[in-house]
Amino acid sequence: MEALNPQKIHTRNTIFNACGEGMWGFAMAFHNMNSVIPMFLAQMGASAFVLGLIPGGFILLVAVPQLLSATLFRNASNIKKLNVGMHFAMAPIALLIGLTYYVFEVDGQAGISVYLGLWVIWSLGVGFLVPVWADFLASVTIPGKRGRFFGITFTVNAILGMAGGYVLKEVLALETLSFPRNFGVAFLIMTAAILIGNVFFIFMRVIRVPEVKAKKVDRWWHRLKDIYIGDKNFRHYIYSRALAAATMMPLAFYGVDLQSRFGLPLSAAGTFTFFLVVGQAIFNIVFGYLGDIYGRKMAISGFFVGHFLAGLTAIYATEPWMAYLTFVFVGMAFGAAQSSFMVFVYEFAGEGGDNKLYYAALDTAIAPFIIVYISVAGLIVERFGTIPLYNLSMVFILAGLLLFIFKVKSPLSVSASTNN
Repeated sequence: MEALNPQKIHTRNTIFNACGEGMWGFAMAFHNMNSVIPMFLAQMGASAFVLGLIPGGFILLVAVPQLLSATLFRNASNIKKLNVGMHFAMAPIALLIGLTYYVFEVDGQAGISVYLGLWVIWSLGVGFLVPVWADFLASVTIPGKRGRFFGITFTVNAILGMAGGYVLKEVLALETLSFPRNFGVAFLIMTAAILIGNVFFIFMRVIRVPEVKAKKVDRWWHRLKDIYIGDKNFRHYIYSRALAAATMMPLAFYGVDLQSRFGLPLSAAGTFTFFLVVGQAIFNIVFGYLGDIYGRKMAISGFFVGHFLAGLTAIYATEPWMAYLTFVFVGMAFGAAQSSFMVFVYEFAGEGGDNKLYYAALDTAIAPFIIVYISVAGLIVERFGTIPLYNLSMVFILAGLLLFIFKVKSPLSVSASTNN
């Protein structure tokens, strides 16, 4: 029988998680909220207001059930079984989305309404899963190597996402598949990839089950109040992320705007996704290692910089290659976020802290700002166009970056100074 050496288990978990998340990356290339879905809905005649709801609304809906999930599963005895089960529960929703457009060929306003209803269910399901998933990943990794774990995992995720973007482009270009059946096929491929990816999670092993210290086990609203009031550094981080949530405003419009500006075909949705995940593939691993070596703040700064460069490039884009570069920069921002956001929350919570509640506290606090951003994004585009929206978003991103650099301290350094 294999000895339960934590390092060996960590390495083994990295491989299986990379395979599982890789298949999820392939799957999500067919359902990308920042490139595919806005173009899908625009093809059915959705308004700019509806398009503006998609990326930010997804993040908002993901935040809604997290406190409930964190509370319900705070003392879950088998975090692995719970995580695997909740991942499999997402597949039927994906299947229903695929059948709606491939078999029933729902289009126009009816197609928009049906998709939005399924999108709400999908997003809430992801939100219910996130705290459990975050706790599970904390339980299968060694603290000092989590940045590399996430960097490797999400680099594989992005590489297979590139493959998914290419397959999506080919599917949408098939003359034998009319709209919306071509997107229906894409969503069915997504379903199959999700099921395959989930199997790999079964083979992962728990190294250490995160346990909340007894003194912190209290009613969830008391613990939430302690986090918001007692952790000033975490509040500053919330403020910086709240400003940066303005990145939600332009994401839905990059693809639609740049496709229209350069007269690109509908299959450009796959091309944009391809370049987005190219950026993720490169910067997941880069920021994962930089975060472990030089600190998480350097890595997370890449999130702000990537979104700022994306907006700047979209404003001055005069050639199709600049449209693709815009999505590379979006991928850079996503790479920094994927490799570092979750680890940063672990550092705020501390070993033995409530990872799920800290994660839920962050997303819940940011949610009201996202509501404002996505409410005005479509209205700004309808009245003034996309360029003013991109400029406004960049102002908020820059403010968030400056606040993050000068006000947010590394949780590990704060903990070390407190102990000394």
